[in-house]
Amino acid sequence: MLEVYLRKFAIAFLICIVFPIQSQTSPTLEKIRKSKVLTVSVNEFYDPFYIYDPNPNFPGVDVELAQEYAKFLDVDLKIIPLRTFDQHARMLEKGDTQIAMAGISSSISRFKDVYFTDPYLISTPAALVNRLALPPEPEGQIVTVQLFRTLSDLTNLTGISYSVLANSSNHTYLRETFPKAQVFSYFTNDAALGELKKNNVNCFVADSFYIRALLQKDPSLRATYFPILGIVQEDHISMAVAKRDIEFLYNLNFFIKEYKRTGKIQNIANKYFKSNQWIKKNNQ
Repeated sequence: MLEVYLRKFAIAFLICIVFPIQSQTSPTLEKIRKSKVLTVSVNEFYDPFYIYDPNPNFPGVDVELAQEYAKFLDVDLKIIPLRTFDQHARMLEKGDTQIAMAGISSSISRFKDVYFTDPYLISTPAALVNRLALPPEPEGQIVTVQLFRTLSDLTNLTGISYSVLANSSNHTYLRETFPKAQVFSYFTNDAALGELKKNNVNCFVADSFYIRALLQKDPSLRATYFPILGIVQEDHISMAVAKRDIEFLYNLNFFIKEYKRTGKIQNIANKYFKSNQWIKKNNQ
């Protein structure tokens, strides 16, 4: 089945390259320009990519990027917060949205439902581990190398149990990398994190951006939990679009390439992940 999807995509791509027809247009772009509105779905529970009731000038990484693309097209922007990948995919298929920009990592299984743009950010599976579950550092020795840089460094430890968002790329990574470990999956990251705080598991796994945001919101977490943020695999954070419009995908990829080349995407990311100004004071 996957080979059929890939073959269709390759044929469509070759047709566009070999036969650059003058009348080639994007139905999606035509709809956006006619309505003067770009409709983008975001992840309702993934700050700082989308922030409910944000501080002024800090609407979230994905919202700012959507604003820039709307400005690029010279149209207004409508944001729709959703909860699951399936919801994003259904809205795209029905034409109710044009882009899902929700901190989504691309994957082969998800490619069956949507097309993905080039990545605009790179993430990796990361974790918070209860410090009591890790072996103590040797006494009287100067530690020059951090023993636990990536999740794969936990492979040889026994007694580690994991909580993770169900059906996420991080869930897949855990099942493949730690097939004999206890892995418990939950409907939301908040629920999975809650299991760590209640000591029902001793390792919470999420993408590196989510872990970094948690540490910004609550730096005291470091006292009890050891953050593991090293790159163990590349997860491509990409925009998703409906599968029917290759020309629109080209347009989005050009926008992403230019905003990466000029450093604008990195500037947006730095605004949130190198500063805590986006966090409400009563949440710090």
